[in-house]
Amino acid sequence: MKILQVQFENRAGHTLRGIVTLPDTDGPVPFVVHLHCFAGSCGGYKSMYVHLSRALAKQGIGSVRFDFYGNGESDGEFEDMGFDGLLTDAADIFAWAAKQPYVDSEKLFLSGQSMGGYIAASSAPQLKPHGLVLLCPGAGMWFGCAQRADGVVQTGHDYADLEGLCYKMAFNYEMAKHPDPFTEAQNYGGPVLILRADDDRLVDEGTCARYAEDYIDPELHTVAGGGHNFATMAARAAVEEVVAAFIKKHI
Repeated sequence: MKILQVQFENRAGHTLRGIVTLPDTDGPVPFVVHLHCFAGSCGGYKSMYVHLSRALAKQGIGSVRFDFYGNGESDGEFEDMGFDGLLTDAADIFAWAAKQPYVDSEKLFLSGQSMGGYIAASSAPQLKPHGLVLLCPGAGMWFGCAQRADGVVQTGHDYADLEGLCYKMAFNYEMAKHPDPFTEAQNYGGPVLILRADDDRLVDEGTCARYAEDYIDPELHTVAGGGHNFATMAARAAVEEVVAAFIKKHI
């Protein structure tokens, strides 16, 4: 396979940095844009996205995973990240991918895990990817977000210490201005895969079922164990198998 370090400037003039993983084939290939989770990076928890990208490449499918602005190796600090910025970053990354010579833009999929799944679902009606992959989509972060921010602000701070990251409450207030995640996800008509682990304590089965109501004949899968990050060898192997099969089915 081929690994490329890539970067480009988003619409705000900030540099986003990421990794492209390609199969050893010539010409444009089916391709996935993957969006990472909250406070994460393009490698994923315990390199989950790295391994998923490599597994897809072995199946003839390319992918890219960028750090959002304020995360990982991209410009900015975590405290600079805004919810609206995540949506525009997703759109800019998707547009960038569609222009690359190694990407079959007619078979360009959008994928995301947790917060990345929330952003992917909210972006899909506008971006119109060939297919959509939602890995434990984190819609729950929207519900009560303004109230949680109010609780922090009442202590005299406009931020929380998130395991060493400065998490500004402005992020929550910006997110609260949006419609609920399920309303925002409506009107995407392409194929959809929704997948979670059966012991995920952050995204429950009801969240995935509610997302499914917005789509035409979505595929819902549950893997055994691994929690929110699919953090067992068996769970990750299952995720890789299911995601690859879904993409191959729709190309």
